[in-house]
Amino acid sequence: MAGIHDEDTIMLRTASLLAGMTGLLLSLPAAAALYRVGSGAGCTHATIQAAVNAAVASVEADEIRISQSQAYTQQQILIDQAQGVLLLAGGFPTCQSNAPAPGARTVLNGNGSQPVLRILDSANVFLFDLDVQGGRANPSGGGIFAAGTGGDVLSLSNTLVRSNQAFSGGGISIINTSAQSEPIAMQLLMFGNSAVSSNGADIGGGIQCTGATVMLFDNSHVSLNSTSGNGGGIHAQDCLLQIRSSGVNGAVLWGNTAGGNGGGLYLSGSDGLVDMYTIDPFFPARITTNTAVRGGGVAVTDGAQMVMYNANIENNTASAGGGGVLVIGGTQGDSRFHMQNLSAGGPAAAVNCADPEACNLVRGNRAIDDDDGERAPGAAVIVDAPVAYSAHAAFAGTRIESNTGTSIARHTGNFGQIQLNGALLVRNDASGVMLDAPGTANSLVLTASTIASNLFGQGRGVIKGVGGCDPNDDERGSNVLRSIIWQPSHPLIEASSSLVSGCFRYLIGNDFSGLPASSERLLSDPLFTDINSANFRLALASPAIDFATPAPLNSTRDGGPRVFDYDGTINEHGPQDLGAYEIFVDRIFDDNFDGTSGE
Repeated sequence: MAGIHDEDTIMLRTASLLAGMTGLLLSLPAAAALYRVGSGAGCTHATIQAAVNAAVASVEADEIRISQSQAYTQQQILIDQAQGVLLLAGGFPTCQSNAPAPGARTVLNGNGSQPVLRILDSANVFLFDLDVQGGRANPSGGGIFAAGTGGDVLSLSNTLVRSNQAFSGGGISIINTSAQSEPIAMQLLMFGNSAVSSNGADIGGGIQCTGATVMLFDNSHVSLNSTSGNGGGIHAQDCLLQIRSSGVNGAVLWGNTAGGNGGGLYLSGSDGLVDMYTIDPFFPARITTNTAVRGGGVAVTDGAQMVMYNANIENNTASAGGGGVLVIGGTQGDSRFHMQNLSAGGPAAAVNCADPEACNLVRGNRAIDDDDGERAPGAAVIVDAPVAYSAHAAFAGTRIESNTGTSIARHTGNFGQIQLNGALLVRNDASGVMLDAPGTANSLVLTASTIASNLFGQGRGVIKGVGGCDPNDDERGSNVLRSIIWQPSHPLIEASSSLVSGCFRYLIGNDFSGLPASSERLLSDPLFTDINSANFRLALASPAIDFATPAPLNSTRDGGPRVFDYDGTINEHGPQDLGAYEIFVDRIFDDNFDGTSGE
């Protein structure tokens, strides 16, 4: 099977980066030189710039404490070639205070014509308890512009960057200016309750990243930003992103708007890599309520790769299609998006959710124009591959639910691939076919998945695509294997070519029109546990139990094991259950973990 993404590369590079960041923070020295800014007793400088100039001249680690004893307006602070570590800390009531007031932030207001902070070629700059606002820049970084080389770090802790404007990077612009191709050369780190919020730009409403690294920790988030172009929240070109924050009740990229592609995130370039994962079992990380023309939640293009582990894409909107995800291929390499639970592994800090059904969701996304109510294609995902096999999207163990558009998944171009493995597609609303894969070379691979209780065009097929496949190349044609398709009054497929029986194996469903009768395909009610309450696990009497030959690498919706040979039924062709769930998980809960009855 063709690879979905270069996961080993992503995990090795980001693991190395995380180890380096942990070492940096643990080794951060106590400030050797201390400057206090404000008015009144104890102050060493009346302006932040004067304190910065003194600190830059020092070879020691320096701390500048910015008190709240005066207002800081018309700020355009330049930090250039600082040596070692420089800390700017706000929230101190007076210059004589030895600790910041709980929850306090010192406001730094821009002058409306420059970035509030410009950081150039400075090794490590740490911002604590600041509120950076009112900056304006042309071209980049309305609130903060940072450019550097050789492992330079800009770190925000409990710091807001809000209500700033720029041509690119309304809140922050982070740029690697070195000849190094590795993004680790320049890094933006966000800790605590830091946020980039309510900024605006022509490109990258919140953050613009070029050849650098952006990492979100703790409860940091990017929200309510807007752009007339691409990347409402974050616009990242050849950047490495680690999104491992709990945000606001799980919302990490939320409420952002793009007049182009990628409401929450726009990721491009063959060096563009993203890991996003959940670290709090009770608050799965979410990309939510973002809006764009295409790719309401996420747009991945020009050879970039993104992997989400137990993280959700919910309630995003795209007026022209791709409500949740847009993947665009091209000549710069394969663009890949992958969503999965942790059954196949993940970053060391990633966790499973307390409720498996609350994680790994593509839910409530819309491909619809709110101005006229016209639906658009690909409510959950669009893959657009104008160049052969250059756009791929894979959903393993994912619940795709309550999305609305003319279709739920859509191929444009003629060379894209969508793979659904251990996926559950339920309660979606499409006005046409559900899974639209026209053209002779597009690939739709549906493995060990369940499709049920969806609304879509009267009499239309679940799939529109070619009727054949290449058994040796899953990047061509339609492959439907080990799955349940229970959509009464709808055929499995509207085929543009003759159906090839070997491409549709080990299935239970309601309509296999055009396929010859076979013991590998059963026309029967699959008998879900409780379809009315959206419980699509198999009842113990289900004919889908122990139906297929074993494929242990197939995913399950809940991260449970494949394959379990249930001794309560006779194997039809082998011990694997059809659909997104294996009956073994049901037995764990039914039998109190020890084989005794749960009643």
